[in-house]
Amino acid sequence: MTKKSFEVTFWGVRGSLPVPGPHTIKYGGNTSCVQVQIGQRLFIMDAGTGIHHLGQHLLKSPSQISGEIFISHTHWDHIQGFPFFAPAFIKGNRFVLYGQSKVNSTFADLMRGQMTYQHFPVSLGEMGASIEFHELDSGSKLDLGEQIRLRTVHTNHPNGSLAYRLDYDGRSCCYITDTEHYSCVDPRLKAFCEETDLMIYDSNYTDEEYPRFLGYGHSTWQEGIKLAQAAGAKKLVLFHHDKARSDGEMDKIEKEAQRCFPNCIAAREGLVINL
Repeated sequence: MTKKSFEVTFWGVRGSLPVPGPHTIKYGGNTSCVQVQIGQRLFIMDAGTGIHHLGQHLLKSPSQISGEIFISHTHWDHIQGFPFFAPAFIKGNRFVLYGQSKVNSTFADLMRGQMTYQHFPVSLGEMGASIEFHELDSGSKLDLGEQIRLRTVHTNHPNGSLAYRLDYDGRSCCYITDTEHYSCVDPRLKAFCEETDLMIYDSNYTDEEYPRFLGYGHSTWQEGIKLAQAAGAKKLVLFHHDKARSDGEMDKIEKEAQRCFPNCIAAREGLVINL
C-alpha cells in the first residue's frame, strides 16, 4: 500500500483578533487555522480568519471540495473566518464540522449564531455547500476512515475548549490551542501528546508576562517546552501568538525557545511541515 502524505500547513497563527500590518508580515496576522492534509483527505483545525486564505487556495482545485473542520471552541477568534470561507458557498462541496456543545446551545447553534441576520447578511443555511454538524466532547475517539483516527481532550480555558490529535500510519499531530497550564505538567495532556511527531501549542505569553494574565486561559512557550519534553514530542510549534507580538519579538522568542528545545519553531503563515 502506498504511504499517504501527512502535511500540516499554517494559515492563521494569532490569538484574540487579526493584526495585519507592517510589524506582523513575517509571522502573519490572521487568527487560528491549520490545514492537515493526509493524502486526499482535508482536515481543518479551527476557522479563524486564516480560513479565508485557505478557502481561496482550495478554490484552485477543479474538483468538488470536501473536508472536515474541527473547532476547538467557539470564541470568536476561532470561528470568525467561517462566514468568509468561499468553498462553503459552492453547491456540491461538502463539509462536516465537529465541535462541543455548551450548557444551553448545541454546537450547530453556536456556529449559526454569528451568521444570524443581526450579524451577517447570509445565514449558514444559505451558504450552498452541504454542511453537517457533529458533537464531540473530551475523550472522544473517532475512526475517520482510511486508518485515520481522531482523539480529543479538554483544555483549561474559560467555557471549555478541545485539543485534537490525528493519527495515521504511525504518524501524529496534536493541536492544543487555548489552554492554561498548571503548576505542574498536566498528566492528561502529557498522555494525549505522548511521542507525537508534531505538537502545536498555545504559547500566547512568556513566563514573565503570564502572572498579569492569570485566568485568561492561555499558556507560555516555556510551558510548551516542558510538556513536549515530558511527553516525548518530536517537534514543537509555538502557536496562538499574542496580538501585540511583533515579528522582531517573535524572532527573539523562537531563538530562545530553540536553545531549550532545538526541534522547535514559531508558527508563521505559510509554514508547511511534512510528517
